[in-house]
Amino acid sequence: MSQVLIRLLPLLFCLLLALLTYWQLPTLKGPQLSLLEQLPFIVCGLAAFMAILANRSKDLGAAATMLISFWIINQFLQEPLGTEPAGQVFGIISLCLPVLLMLFIILPDTGWRHPAFLVLVAFISIFALIVISLFQWQPLWFAQLMPNMGESDFLGLRISPTPGLLFLIALPMGVALPLLQHEQLDTSLPGCILFGFITMGWFELAHISAIMFSAAGLLLIINQTHSLLNMVYRDELTQIPNRRALMRDVRSMGSHYALAMADVDHFKKVNDNYGHDVGDQVLKAVAAKLRRVAGGGKAYRFGGEEFCLLFRGRKSEQVLDFLEELRREIANYDMTARDKKNRPRIQKSGEKKRGASRREGNIRVTISMGVADSEDALHFEGVLKAADSALYRAKDGGRNQIQCC
Repeated sequence: MSQVLIRLLPLLFCLLLALLTYWQLPTLKGPQLSLLEQLPFIVCGLAAFMAILANRSKDLGAAATMLISFWIINQFLQEPLGTEPAGQVFGIISLCLPVLLMLFIILPDTGWRHPAFLVLVAFISIFALIVISLFQWQPLWFAQLMPNMGESDFLGLRISPTPGLLFLIALPMGVALPLLQHEQLDTSLPGCILFGFITMGWFELAHISAIMFSAAGLLLIINQTHSLLNMVYRDELTQIPNRRALMRDVRSMGSHYALAMADVDHFKKVNDNYGHDVGDQVLKAVAAKLRRVAGGGKAYRFGGEEFCLLFRGRKSEQVLDFLEELRREIANYDMTARDKKNRPRIQKSGEKKRGASRREGNIRVTISMGVADSEDALHFEGVLKAADSALYRAKDGGRNQIQCC
């Protein structure tokens, strides 16, 4: 739950920034207001460019959708909505915006170079050309097709009921679907839906589209930057910080800390007997246990089957009890190789199944650990070497034990 709240912080920040900008509108001068009207093109365009470089189809689709929608608003919705074609364009944008964003929520992130994404873009482009052709052939076709689209009776907002319901369906879908699929929550698409809904619902407010679409573009940039940083500082397999993150955190650790090096015993045999897929599952299970170590420790994957545990403000003797408890917990933990196709969709069901399983054939592994602290060497490299030497003594002493420097 804490991870979900952390993932929601960029969305809340952008929403707060948008509300603050709207509150400060009366103090803005002419040049500043002109810049504000161009800001969505800048931030949404930058978000699209970042998505292209990172080969992220969902973010590219969201950025392009917001960018084109704002361009249409800027070109065709500067007249009163009671006039035509402004009223029809508003209705089409209100319908298409949640539908397109919902589509990008449902579809997997294949990368924008994937043929499926290119086909989708081609289909959307052809559909857009058909709509433009219909407007040229029959300017009032949309008003005749959906005569109630201009009514503004959805919760007292400017938007009509059908688009309003689509927005309200798409928003919780964007939050719930990644969680149900055991993926990390990405607030980019839900944020775009929220800012689009606010724009369409309160469209009569001055500069509301520029403010909200700028906030959507900023959210896309923040989340993509956060994802890139995760790629740099987080291990892809175990989803815990990696060796680079360890070296970064040590610089702010101060002069008092303890370091434990941990190694999975006989891990090569696990790979040889069960295969690398099961070996990966074992590493993920061990990492999940390590990250919950008591005493304020933080777990890192150092490389291969080696992990590090860093304790701020602790000495070796002060962390031994925490490490011993962790060693026993891992040694007594039954790891069942998971069939990904038949894996329970609900995480608690899987945990219950694994906790109740004690059948012969389940995989059990042990870990050996070596501990040192900042008093054992002047620099971190020395502490790391001392902990590694203690780890080798634990290995030579029979494994499944802890040795201090």
